[in-house]
Amino acid sequence: YGSDALRVGLLLIAPQGSDILFSNDKIEHGRNFMNKLWNSARFILINVDNLNHDLPDYKSLHLTDKWIISKLHTSIQKINHQYEEYKLNEVIKTMYDFVYNYFCDWYIEFTKTRFYGDNPKDKKMAEAVSIYILKNILKLLHPFTPYITEEIWGYLDVKDEGLIINSKMPDFNGELINNKIEKDMNIIISSISAIRNIKASLNIPPSKTINLHIRGPEADTSIIEKNINLLNRLAKIEHIEAGTNIKKPNQSATAIIKNIELFVPLKGLIDLNQEIARLEKQIEDMNGRLNTINRKLENKNFIDRAPKDVVSHEKNKKADYELQLKKIEDNFNSLKD
Repeated sequence: YGSDALRVGLLLIAPQGSDILFSNDKIEHGRNFMNKLWNSARFILINVDNLNHDLPDYKSLHLTDKWIISKLHTSIQKINHQYEEYKLNEVIKTMYDFVYNYFCDWYIEFTKTRFYGDNPKDKKMAEAVSIYILKNILKLLHPFTPYITEEIWGYLDVKDEGLIINSKMPDFNGELINNKIEKDMNIIISSISAIRNIKASLNIPPSKTINLHIRGPEADTSIIEKNINLLNRLAKIEHIEAGTNIKKPNQSATAIIKNIELFVPLKGLIDLNQEIARLEKQIEDMNGRLNTINRKLENKNFIDRAPKDVVSHEKNKKADYELQLKKIEDNFNSLKD
């Protein structure tokens, strides 16, 4: 492993005041994090025409731009408090969460169509925000990962700013934190994730276009309706029907997000009879596995004589199978309704 990856991995397993429980898996997390950072920076550098855009006026920014800027400054605020308390382990976890779960997994995905689109003004805005966020990420990570951040910094055409080691840490700006936008984007992201999970669990191709029915308070459902373009980009939604009294369509898959119910009609998307038969076989197989584990856990000799870690492993396996069985049964019932 590289020294940057090793430092991140060690920090991930070094909470304040506790002994380190060394784990190769966590060191691999550090390496994967560095790969993720490098690849996201490379994507931006390849697709951005001008590295010196000024950040546009805040009011003109896209919803996703305001969201990622808000998440950045929320993270900076947390990091400042964590530094004050010397909790370096929590600092790196905050950065890991922001870079991995917000910037790479979501913002860059939302932004790809803007980079490749035919709206020059929107592309310029996406470029400016992407570079702004990337620069701040590099500054925040530099104390922990000096080599990779300095290397990426060198590609950003920032000669007037010198080396990153001589730059100051990003300033926190509370005016750029927007809790409502963060809440709205959480609903959008949760909806996309739920729809992707439905497609994956029912073997529906990710590229397949679907219709979506939403039941819930207007204040929440309207957020999804107004931003159908974002759902269409990442979940392939063609049409949305929303309301407080929407009825669940027959033979539809269901997902619940806080106060909202999402229904995906399945007719025409899959061969229902074939899928029902497949799920029936999975239910039978899973019940067989559970019966085997239950007999083992009900055996007093096994509980008394087997090593504790073996017993614990079997109990965890049982809980995992029960969770899998519930998901399969939920999918099965949605097709039978």
